[in-house]
Amino acid sequence: MIWSAANLFAQAIYMGFNGVPFDGFAMIDSLGNWYYALVIIEVIVWVYVAMYFGKRLHSKINPPAQIQVNH
Repeated sequence: MIWSAANLFAQAIYMGFNGVPFDGFAMIDSLGNWYYALVIIEVIVWVYVAMYFGKRLHSKINPPAQIQVNH
């Protein structure tokens, strides 16, 4: 929801200054070879996020065993 709101806000500001909405393909073309580096970084970030939440889900499903010590 936050991402969508930020995207709409950025689009509105861009349209206010330029009169036309973002052109995604023109923005990608303007990056040139940096586009591939940014895609790789984004994929790495999403893999990290997926692993983080996967690990949290796994720990909730399989909590660590509690060792009981009787005195």
